[in-house]
Amino acid sequence: MSWMLVALGIVVRLVRYLVDYPIWHDEAFLAASLWDRGFGDLAARPLEYGQVAPWLFMAIERLFVQALGYSELTLRLFPTICSVASVVVFRHLISRVVRGWGLVLATGVLACAFYPIRHGNEIKPYASDLLAAILILTFAVEYLRRPDSPRWWWIGAAALPVLLGVSYPAVFVSGGVCAATAPGILLRGSTRVRAAFVAYGLVMVASFLSIYLAATVVQQREMGSHYRFGYWKDSFPPLDSPAWIPVWLLDQHAGNLMGYPVGERRGGSTATLICAIAGITALWRAGRRTLAATLTAPFALGLTAAFLGRYPYGGEARIVQYLAPTACLAAGLGMAVLASRIRRPRLAIRIPRILLSALVLLGLGLIVKDVVRPYRVAKDVRSRDFARRFWTEQARDADLACAKADFGLEIDPHTWEAGMSAVYLFHQRLYSPRHRAKAPFAPNPLHIFEKRPLRLVLFRDYEADHPAVQAWLAEMGRDYTLISTKSFVVDPASSRESWLRDAYGVFDFVSREGSTTARGADSPASPRRF
Repeated sequence: MSWMLVALGIVVRLVRYLVDYPIWHDEAFLAASLWDRGFGDLAARPLEYGQVAPWLFMAIERLFVQALGYSELTLRLFPTICSVASVVVFRHLISRVVRGWGLVLATGVLACAFYPIRHGNEIKPYASDLLAAILILTFAVEYLRRPDSPRWWWIGAAALPVLLGVSYPAVFVSGGVCAATAPGILLRGSTRVRAAFVAYGLVMVASFLSIYLAATVVQQREMGSHYRFGYWKDSFPPLDSPAWIPVWLLDQHAGNLMGYPVGERRGGSTATLICAIAGITALWRAGRRTLAATLTAPFALGLTAAFLGRYPYGGEARIVQYLAPTACLAAGLGMAVLASRIRRPRLAIRIPRILLSALVLLGLGLIVKDVVRPYRVAKDVRSRDFARRFWTEQARDADLACAKADFGLEIDPHTWEAGMSAVYLFHQRLYSPRHRAKAPFAPNPLHIFEKRPLRLVLFRDYEADHPAVQAWLAEMGRDYTLISTKSFVVDPASSRESWLRDAYGVFDFVSREGSTTARGADSPASPRRF
């Protein structure tokens, strides 16, 4: 039955990939850095939109773009591969820890859980976080089955540079493994095992420091205090109110952090938390204390990093996918353990089957949902459909150019730091034939005629009395005459989320009489940055 669940988990992930969800702004933030950067630039310069992502993950994504083109399917291919591989490797990991219903239910929890499926199909390193964590734990569990052999420490040492290269939080898992197994190895291990263990630790430290100094420090500097006090502030402990720290801890662990197979904030994952505690307790009471410590140590390191203000903990499942293997394993085992303790024999037999049926129905339901509603929210579809039409239709009777991409014009620089502007750039690169071909803008001398004007697109529909807009139009007025303006509002957004407003401003210009000859018809007035 466990392999049936693996197959179901793979099908769910492939269906979600193939229905081709429209990109949303969080994905577009990272995709913006994958358009035309070289591999060195991915490390040397901060990523667009203040993003933080491991260099090797970005490099692999860039390779896929170069080989297959720039699109949602291409950019999501590597995360989907990681997501599919995670289901297979996780089943192997579980088989080394537990048998029977514990194996089946734990496999089913990860295979059909919503968050690993959703985040396994996003242009983000969340899926590689999950796979890296599963592999590191697998190496540790294999060692614990044969503690007299150094083999798995050497395998882990060889794999760590790659795993840490595609996943920043994988260092919490590898560090947790070292902390949990160190007492037994250093006190009772053979010389060969100690040597391999020390090599593993040295490779971990060297790899982490190399990655941090080469790229992470640059990204974190760009992120600044926003990481700690901005969007993710609720995922850090309230150090200014120590009395609330216990409440914060309970809220995080009963929230999305433990949302497997489903869960929600504000205690929505309490049932999973109870099952996970039961599963870890069962391992501890069975004398498998090193194993229990190995599985839970990444939680302790992640929490320590949060108290130090270095990495968020909880809040949203996507940033703690490295904890999902333990959460799913412990929850599945706990379900089986709790079911076995039911005093009514018939009910004790039926409960695991009911849970299995629920997991299968969840997986099938996610497939149906993705086929019927292949989008995150409806406005993502509207945004993509509009852009697909816009960049084709607006170029038919004009020389179409993007003020930002072609001339570097930024009416308000903050527009390009967050929000739907990243989606706008992604769609422009995907659907504008000239931008997709990376062809420079070459103005046509026929701009002097109204039949084929110069058409400049500004993202966001700025008011005409905006000082920067007025200054730009005055500069353009030296060589061009503005003949028309249009505004297209794809999504007005709420007043509280104005950064998600999706709108296009279109300005048509024709050359002033005689300016074409005077300028040699070689270029339009170049808008400057405001």
